[in-house]
Amino acid sequence: MRTPARTLPIRLPPLPGEALDSWLEATARRMDTALGDVLLHFGFPVRHRAGNQFKGIPADWTIVLDEQQINALARATGTPPEAVAALTLAHYDGRALHMSTGGRAVSRHVLWGRGGGSRFCPECLLASGGRWQLSWRLGFSFACTQHRRLLADCCPHCGRVPRQRPRSGRSVPRPELCGNPPTRPARPFSAGCGTDLTRASTLLLPPGHPVLTAQDRVIEIIDGATAAFGPYRTSPQPASAVLADIRALGIRVLSDLPAAVLRERIPADIAEAHLSTDPVSPHTGQATERPGFMAPPRAADTSVAVTMALSILEQPGIHPAGEALRGLLEAVREELTQISATSIDSWGRGISPALQSVHLAALAPSLRPSEYVRYRITTETPRRPTRTTQGIEQRARKIPTMFWPSWTVRLTPPEGIHARALAPVLAALLLIPDSRTSLDQAAELIGDTIDGIEVSRLLQELNALPQWPDIVTALDRLTGHLDANSTPIHYGRRRLLDYTGLLPHARWLEICRYTGTPPGTGRRERIARSQLFQRLSGLPAESVPDALGGLDSAEFRATALRFNALQTSELVHALRQEALAFLASHHIHNEPVTWQPPTTLLAGLSLPGPDPAHVDLPRLHQLVRERQHPVQHAAQVLGTTVEAIRHALDEHPAPAPPLTKNAARATGRIRQQARQAIPAERFTQLYLDERRSLQQIATLTGFSRRVLTDLAKEYRIPLRGPQDHKRRGTIERDWLIEQYVRRRRTLPDLARETGMSPANMARWAHIHNIPLRPRGGASHHSTLRTADEAEALPAVLRKALTGPYARQRLARFLAVQPYPTLTEAAQDLGIHQSALVAQINRLEDDLGQPLFERAERGRAMKLTRFGKRVAAAAQLIKE
Repeated sequence: MRTPARTLPIRLPPLPGEALDSWLEATARRMDTALGDVLLHFGFPVRHRAGNQFKGIPADWTIVLDEQQINALARATGTPPEAVAALTLAHYDGRALHMSTGGRAVSRHVLWGRGGGSRFCPECLLASGGRWQLSWRLGFSFACTQHRRLLADCCPHCGRVPRQRPRSGRSVPRPELCGNPPTRPARPFSAGCGTDLTRASTLLLPPGHPVLTAQDRVIEIIDGATAAFGPYRTSPQPASAVLADIRALGIRVLSDLPAAVLRERIPADIAEAHLSTDPVSPHTGQATERPGFMAPPRAADTSVAVTMALSILEQPGIHPAGEALRGLLEAVREELTQISATSIDSWGRGISPALQSVHLAALAPSLRPSEYVRYRITTETPRRPTRTTQGIEQRARKIPTMFWPSWTVRLTPPEGIHARALAPVLAALLLIPDSRTSLDQAAELIGDTIDGIEVSRLLQELNALPQWPDIVTALDRLTGHLDANSTPIHYGRRRLLDYTGLLPHARWLEICRYTGTPPGTGRRERIARSQLFQRLSGLPAESVPDALGGLDSAEFRATALRFNALQTSELVHALRQEALAFLASHHIHNEPVTWQPPTTLLAGLSLPGPDPAHVDLPRLHQLVRERQHPVQHAAQVLGTTVEAIRHALDEHPAPAPPLTKNAARATGRIRQQARQAIPAERFTQLYLDERRSLQQIATLTGFSRRVLTDLAKEYRIPLRGPQDHKRRGTIERDWLIEQYVRRRRTLPDLARETGMSPANMARWAHIHNIPLRPRGGASHHSTLRTADEAEALPAVLRKALTGPYARQRLARFLAVQPYPTLTEAAQDLGIHQSALVAQINRLEDDLGQPLFERAERGRAMKLTRFGKRVAAAAQLIKE
């Protein structure tokens, strides 16, 4: 800038959307001044030819102005600087075009950027007196929606694109005339120009023509900066991405779509305008190669490409757009060597994720089943994999090898595929969505019990089902749930545990006694162990270690169905407790035995398998007690599958059968009822503390002496011998001294135990010369002696050593100190847990304070401060 720009004597404001060169030319014409003089008046550094003649407006001024140039024009014309800047193509940078490196040119390789020149509407030029719109320079401008015409590409006389070169600065501008300089004689055009462009002829379009609708949509995209229509509704995209999508689809139309198909899909007038002549570039006069990869040279070509592209992108969503694109791809398939999920990568740069999703939706019918799952075709936005290898490994740790039973039942068809075979396949398939993991890799990550061939085989069978899309949707929903949430079980760790110590034989017999379950001949035990192994490990029952005696034949597996029918809620609970103890032995304290993903994720889906929640449980429980093959019978009567019945019984076991059905089972059930009615602590209180006889306890509880005898053995409670009781109505002196004098029991208590009256018991005391205690006090010599012995003990122990079996309880207390839990102490000491707990509780009650802080999850049992005092005092007595 040589000198500050002076204010023009006559000012002419720019029209809305006008280009910079048009405004400057209109200003010079309004002042009836040569264009070069006006620019010199602004103080612009103009360029000259030889002979010091002004050349004209530099071409890059219409692309971008620097801040100094903008301010000079603003001062000279009284126009706001931002309005001046909006007159250059930089106004569209990042939306409808991209500036090249350095910012002084438009990139022709992005968004159909045009190298120079402008299309035009003859009627607009006529109505405005030769004013040119900036948007006509865009590659995406092809029609005037006001006058319903295609834009003209060239001067009708010289055949060249207007405004490619600076207009002469030596004369007053006439913008409505072609400003191209005369061509050299050697060129095809030699007559020079100056043709009136307002008389150019272009195709007139009827109202509502698709080309006009398409141009309106393009203008809306550019002006709005973002688009949220059609497939972009759920994820709005910037204008540049949407225009890149239009360009990508337009390339396919211009490059590969056969003429016959094109005539079927667009109006005849625009089809003929496009197909009537070969695509010849106005810039070179030569036929273009790869049409559509650069900005189409003609408005007719651009209108066809954009209209066809928007016929796809205007669909109400990604999947409808995919169906529309599918027709285009099928039409061009013969022209292309390959159409695959990755072929869109060659369609151009900057394509939006929405178009990639549309492309995958279009390919859905031709995809392999694994690709259908991998690209999440059934979701609202299918996509290429983005999950990392580490992310897939993390997902694998959340999945059991044998798919969750509640889900397996729903996804298994009634016929053709066995749930046992499908379960590991479904587990492997959960690693496929949004990942590049192969089927073999997925099978290995999930436990390596099957291979990719087996996964592929069953995947093909699922693909043939009418419910296939909903099966994929179910898997995708579950995948999303697992990726977004933590799960309570680390299945990767569970698969690696050592299960050789699971449910030992002695423990199985104990559980059977406790629950009233016939232990069987060995097969039932192996079934229980195998099923417990599968629930804990997530692996198939067939993978149980050989040392545990696992499944070995189809007959054995069939027998397992009957085990499901015979199991009771008591047995299920006991096995669950055994499983928790097994996990605790492996230092796993914060996981449940089993877990199921929420089946609410399956809402609204049509799946091949039945819903176990719809099984009539009361009727099922009735049916499974009636037949030799109860599970199959129940499935047939209830109109469902064996797997649905099996799962329902696992979750809701049938009540125990009536006691009269089988003598062995009846005995077991009676013992189980006795165990519930008289737990170890209650039995200890009745038999040891209150010194009741088995017959008295039988009369009190209603259970036979035989059942009570078995219960005492189970609780490890020693029974009293014959010498401890009366014999044929005789009370022995030693027994009476032990009970009445040393243990300080009352005569009525002894009378109740021996079945005689208190007066008769007093008679036997006189016979044996045993003085009776006066009412209300302990005055007998032996009683005083016992009290004296207690007085000699440490004070902290006196309250604990005045009752029967007190020293035994104290010895037990000392023995359990080193153990982390009372359960482990009982097992190691050969004492029933409930009996040991009862003894410790009695000792704490006698002493009036707790001795232990009980074990909790992750923390072992330990002595309280008071417990340490008691232990020290008890150790002194022991020594």
